[in-house]
Amino acid sequence: MVTFIKELKRIPRGDVPDFVAAAMPQFYEAIGCPNDVVLSVQASMAHYSTPKKNVAVEEYEAFELTITKKGEFVSVEDIVKDNSIIEAFKPYKTSGKGAYPFVPAEVIEQLYLYLKK
Repeated sequence: MVTFIKELKRIPRGDVPDFVAAAMPQFYEAIGCPNDVVLSVQASMAHYSTPKKNVAVEEYEAFELTITKKGEFVSVEDIVKDNSIIEAFKPYKTSGKGAYPFVPAEVIEQLYLYLKK
């Protein structure tokens, strides 16, 4: 079961017609964790997610993830001591610190549960 999805609250787009909203990416509020760590988990037509379109959050298999600590971008290995989580994120690491595209929901869930302990 993927529990972090319960924390994803869609940011309202405001008063725009449905046909305009359908052409806009959707965004979710960041998830605050202990020790000033913040997870930005995003998925939409404009994000590195699967599927790469606007659907209900429960329909995504993979998300775009960025991680910050005290407002600075950090990598998983900067905030995690569990080698299995660090290894799980390696295939999704980019050259940008704290940016992870197409991360499966189950991998984000491991990090989420670790940080929420």
